[in-house]
Amino acid sequence: MTDSLDVNEWIRYAQMDYDAAKNMALLFNPVPLEIVCYHCQQGAEKILKAYAIAKNEPLVKTHNLKVIIEQCLKHDETFNLLAKNCLSLNGYSVISRYPIGEDAVTEQDMNIALKHASEVMGFTKEKLNRLGYK
Repeated sequence: MTDSLDVNEWIRYAQMDYDAAKNMALLFNPVPLEIVCYHCQQGAEKILKAYAIAKNEPLVKTHNLKVIIEQCLKHDETFNLLAKNCLSLNGYSVISRYPIGEDAVTEQDMNIALKHASEVMGFTKEKLNRLGYK
């Protein structure tokens, strides 16, 4: 069993979520918009948690990206560059898991979620690489 504070495992899980989102967007017809957005949020959540854990922050059991990014900001103020992305992705941890009405998530929403998740992933992975994680 893997230690829940294993940074490399958090990175791996974050990448799997993000890859799942990208692949569903490319390969599924129709595209499951809500599920793609959910995996974008999950990838961002897990990569930010990886950074927080790498900086010896306690693992917080929340899906709220605002809470998680605040942990990251304690160690690197440049994480404020991701604040808008995280705010945009934050709602997908809940609304994407339950039927809330037709057209609740649009293709444009999905494209924005993919872009924001990509930026969070890239930025945070670069920070983690500098700390010696892959």
